[in-house]
Amino acid sequence: MGERGFTLVELLVVLAVGSILLAIAIPGYAFLVNSSRLAAVTNDMVTVLQLARSEAVKRGVRITVCKTSNAGAAMPACDATAGWHEGWLVFDDGGTRGVVDTNDRIFRVQERVHQTVSITTGMTYSRFISYLPNGSSQGSGGLSNGTFEICTAGSRRDIIINNVGRPRLASGSC
Repeated sequence: MGERGFTLVELLVVLAVGSILLAIAIPGYAFLVNSSRLAAVTNDMVTVLQLARSEAVKRGVRITVCKTSNAGAAMPACDATAGWHEGWLVFDDGGTRGVVDTNDRIFRVQERVHQTVSITTGMTYSRFISYLPNGSSQGSGGLSNGTFEICTAGSRRDIIINNVGRPRLASGSC
């Protein structure tokens, strides 16, 4: 009966083929991770905008989504100097517009999104976006429509808010 096993040459061939396949697969995997991250952040933002709009209509009050740099604090607050990627708050905005006052109720807190994702807006939503009891939006710049641009690794998703406050999505590149 003969010996069973692999020769050194066979083992080296298998390792070489495996290395080549791995070198081809890694860039594709990175693209998959980045596109998944972009979709997750976009979905989180759209979900929070839809929550704010529906709560404004349901409760008959102004609901605001603002950016914050201290989402993990016991009493998080809006921060005009923060970036949207640092986190955001959803709250009923009964007092000063765009500021969490003592009587305001916070509905949702989103902490920092992944460090490779950036979220930018124009002047319309530079500090916050509010939804009025009729469902329409109003930004910190006073206008109702605007865009959130979410970018990572060269890919971009835009959340475009129309005049009546409804979000829609568009794709592009950074």
